[in-house]
Amino acid sequence: MSNTATQLPPFGWYPDPAGSHLLRWWDGKVWTNRLEKPRPELQSAKGHTQQQSTLSRLIAS
Repeated sequence: MSNTATQLPPFGWYPDPAGSHLLRWWDGKVWTNRLEKPRPELQSAKGHTQQQSTLSRLIAS
């Protein structure tokens, strides 16, 4: 039985869903208060563009 509706994106740095220019840490379950400026050694989570819509729905609920 596959439960893809509740499958969450992996932990990592993602563009802040609040709309700031910063990256916000997603711990794999919830957004944290950790914010960082984008910089070369701190990469956004792989594939964040596809996962961003999923994450946006999570914070909306």
